Formats: sequence, C-alpha cells, structure tokens
Amino acid sequence: MKPSVALTALTALTLTSVFVRAQGRQSTRDGVYTETQAARGRASYMTSCASCHGEALQGSGAQNPALVGKAFLDNWTGDPLDALFERIQTSMPADHPGTLVRTVTADIVAYILKSNKLPAGKKDLPTEADALKQIQFDAPK
Repeated sequence: MKPSVALTALTALTLTSVFVRAQGRQSTRDGVYTETQAARGRASYMTSCASCHGEALQGSGAQNPALVGKAFLDNWTGDPLDALFERIQTSMPADHPGTLVRTVTADIVAYILKSNKLPAGKKDLPTEADALKQIQFDAPK
C-alpha cells in the first residue's frame, strides 16, 4: 500500500525542518526580531505601506495582498526570510520601489512577523542577505 500524498508531504516537511535546524538555521518561530524593532516597523509601515496594504495589513486585492493571515503565511512558509525581505526591499513601496533603506525594511519585516503572531526575541532582525537566508519563514504553531 502506498502512503498518501499528504503523509509523504508531511514527512518531507518534517525532515526538511529537522535538517534545517541541524544546519544551524533559525526559524521565524525562534524570536528573530525585538519588540522595539517591531514598534519601529509599525511606524514605518504606516508611513510607507498602509496606504496600499491597509492599516491592519489586511490588503485590498491581488495588487495589494494581505500581509497577515493564512494566505500570506501559506505563501511564505518554507522560504528563507531573505525572500520576503528582498521582495519588500526591491519592489516596495509600489510608488517608489527600492527607496527603503535596509534597516527600515528589517523593521517592517519585524512588524509583519509580530502581526502574524510570531514571537519576538532578544536581537533585532538582521539586514544582511546572508544572515536572512539562514532564517526559515515558518508559520506560528
């Protein structure tokens, strides 16, 4: 009897998670930003992002997707955090893409993580691509 596709996928995801942890990588569940950084990120988000993505990060359609909730989490889970960071860094805000400095982008990503109920930690989210590639985006449990 063949295992179900869902069971196979779950097993592969679990093994990938164990392998990633064994490689010394972190998860967004590990507290990769600080509360202070998320607070700075909220202020920057309200200035640079809320006009398109909404004050509650709820989005307003395909052009301005939600930055919280199941669809957002499903879209980014399993990717390195660098993927989300660089997407924001290079293409946002839509009316002035690429104008955010990396520290502001890190603050905004911290706010997005907090808004998705991922825990804060003791160190600010880094701005360097290599460091961000070592953090896997995982949905909260």
